Amino acid sequence: ISSVIVVGALLATGVSIEEASSGGWTARIFGFLALILASVNIFGGFLVTQRMLA
Repeated sequence: ISSVIVVGALLATGVSIEEASSGGWTARIFGFLALILASVNIFGGFLVTQRMLA
């Protein structure tokens, strides 16, 4: 699920860069925030799994 969020966040950020509309900055901010949070979730899951298997 987190990988889908990362792809969606990248698309939202990329589309907002292409458009020059007034709502582009909100899509860029929310896309960047979603990208950060999903990345932390993914890498945190890898770290927890590694500690459980060690």
